[in-house]
Amino acid sequence: MRGRRRTRACDRNWEELQRDVLMVIFLKMGVMDLLRGAGCVCRSWRKVAKEEPDIWRSIDMTNHGYGSDAFILTAPTRLAIDRSSHLLEEFSLEYLGDDHLLQYLCDRTSVLKKLCLISCYQVSEEAIAETAKQQPLLEEIQITFGSFEEKVTEIIGKECPQLKRFKFNNSWFNMPPAHPDDVDEEVFDDDEALGIAKTMHQLRHLQLIGNRLTNGGLKAILDGCPHLETLDIRRCYNVNMDADMRARCARLKSIRLPGDSVDDYEFEAEVDESGLALFYN
Repeated sequence: MRGRRRTRACDRNWEELQRDVLMVIFLKMGVMDLLRGAGCVCRSWRKVAKEEPDIWRSIDMTNHGYGSDAFILTAPTRLAIDRSSHLLEEFSLEYLGDDHLLQYLCDRTSVLKKLCLISCYQVSEEAIAETAKQQPLLEEIQITFGSFEEKVTEIIGKECPQLKRFKFNNSWFNMPPAHPDDVDEEVFDDDEALGIAKTMHQLRHLQLIGNRLTNGGLKAILDGCPHLETLDIRRCYNVNMDADMRARCARLKSIRLPGDSVDDYEFEAEVDESGLALFYN
């Protein structure tokens, strides 16, 4: 009986699977699995993979490796963007991409709702600004471990009035100073926080891990973002959660404080002897 069942399974014509069934399967697969695997099985599978833009509404190019591997992924990423047929809504990159790739994206969709850039060091502030300008429907943006200047938060807020979720995480400030007197004035910087407070008035969720903001910057955010529900300021060691600050944060549904553990954070830093982050996994 078992032998006959195996024979029947082997004899099954996978090419005859209905289009709706293939859609359900393909929507659960990653981009590279679709491009290199499922889309190459047979003619009918390839047709669905190429001609169904709903499969490509979300393109996630994270967790595919670091360094030279990232450059190999540029062509597949562009191909996936092409297959979305101007319907792409969610786009995520890690260790990958430059200004040209973001412009390629903007030339092929205007309905983007989510943009995630993790360790995309070749992407400039100008490209971020232009992307925000061309994607006014953006509701969620994550920029983690980039090399952007303070003005980028204000630019994003101005160009994306529907922004509800914003993550702007840094590796700059990884550990608290041993003593308050050891802190140099240069480590205090509220420019990014003030940019958020000035422009992101519809924000519901904010994550600023490793930021240099102070109590002044946090107060500005709480005043400028009246709809804020969750706040994550882990490793923001310039913030002093005194009685006044705790009272201001009491309206939030959830808050992660500077000293809270980051064990559940998906990008953990390796730290050198000075306590500064070297890179993230």
